[in-house]
Amino acid sequence: MEKLIARLGPYFSKSSLKPIGQVFGSQLIGKALGFSISIFLVRELSKEDYAIYTVLLTIQGMLIPLSNSAIFIGFKKIGGEVWEDIVKMSRLVKTANLISPYIIVLAFLLVGGYAFYILYLQEISVGRISWFLLCLFLIVVPEVKTAFIRSALLLRKQIAIVQVSELVGHVIRCVGIISLLLFLKSSFIIGAIFLITSLSAWISYIYVKKKGEITGISESVDVDKGYQKILLKYIKINWHNSAFFAFKGQISIFLIGIFGTTSSLADIGALSRFALVFTIITALFGNIYSPAFGRCQNLRKLNKMYVVTMVSTVLLCFLVLLVVFLIPEPFLWILGENYEHLEHELFLIFLSGSVGLLLSINYAINLSKGWIKYTPMLEIPTDIAGIVLGVLLFDVTTLTGVLYLGILSAGINFLLHLFNSVAGLRAQPSTE
Repeated sequence: MEKLIARLGPYFSKSSLKPIGQVFGSQLIGKALGFSISIFLVRELSKEDYAIYTVLLTIQGMLIPLSNSAIFIGFKKIGGEVWEDIVKMSRLVKTANLISPYIIVLAFLLVGGYAFYILYLQEISVGRISWFLLCLFLIVVPEVKTAFIRSALLLRKQIAIVQVSELVGHVIRCVGIISLLLFLKSSFIIGAIFLITSLSAWISYIYVKKKGEITGISESVDVDKGYQKILLKYIKINWHNSAFFAFKGQISIFLIGIFGTTSSLADIGALSRFALVFTIITALFGNIYSPAFGRCQNLRKLNKMYVVTMVSTVLLCFLVLLVVFLIPEPFLWILGENYEHLEHELFLIFLSGSVGLLLSINYAINLSKGWIKYTPMLEIPTDIAGIVLGVLLFDVTTLTGVLYLGILSAGINFLLHLFNSVAGLRAQPSTE
């Protein structure tokens, strides 16, 4: 035991526990607020309204990564190398913000048609669809801008600022949505919810921008042509993968929206609220370990960090799944009587979340180092093969079949990113 404590000691020093505590505490508060809002909506909205809300959340979940993920590969690769130089970090943020508006517009052009079709199938008027898309646009723009500043701050170990900015957004959204549910007529509630979300996103962006300027991350610098070239290079070789991944990640909602029922849309939307269990872990990793992994240039340390992270995640997921399998009733009680019959689907949602967590952590590791050896050429073919295989094996007109397909598809994608990590570690120079 003494030897184990001695080995773990460096990882649990006061200097390392402080940022972990900051992230875990703020994420716990933020996710608790978000989860409370989600459950409140599940219980208060009819299944028809919650189905529409689920579709809109799905579209938002496509737009944000589609608008920034391709840039972030190059952004984090450069940032991991220049993080100690505040002027270079400022130029990197300025350069990324110069490129991002074009990516956002292209993302909306791609997703707009898909969004219109799915919402139209739910018998929503063209006017309401247009209003929903406008609200989503007003959410995505500040979210993308905020993401660059937060990433730069995390690389420079300014974790507290990032956590407070997230809490600001959560609190404003929570107070606004609860007020809306109490005082606004139900016919207007969904659009108003997304308008409040947009307001919270803009306030959070303004906050983190001002705090970033105080620490020295200012956009009053010149655009770096060298950074621009690198960012565009990564966009060109990986944007098609980001686009496909954004659509593939929401394949469950897409299939249910076309082949399933409104009730099934509401069911998967309600069950998916439990995915927040995994987002705290993802945030902890993304805010602390991913930037640290990007800064580290020592091969031995990188190997150790990678193995410890993946093994720990697998063990944690196993424990969560065991609890859900043995006692599903408390989870379903939280959702309300409309969803109390979904025990098997609940387990599948947590299984899907576990695979997704492994995928997200592995993807973040690769993103921090620019390890994309196999994804540019193989990601889309393997994803398509996984989806086709899932369609052949499972009944995608049912909620259960769609969940099985999602698990299979995420598992295949995880294996591809695992190969990226192995290739990246092998290519890493052996420095001490």
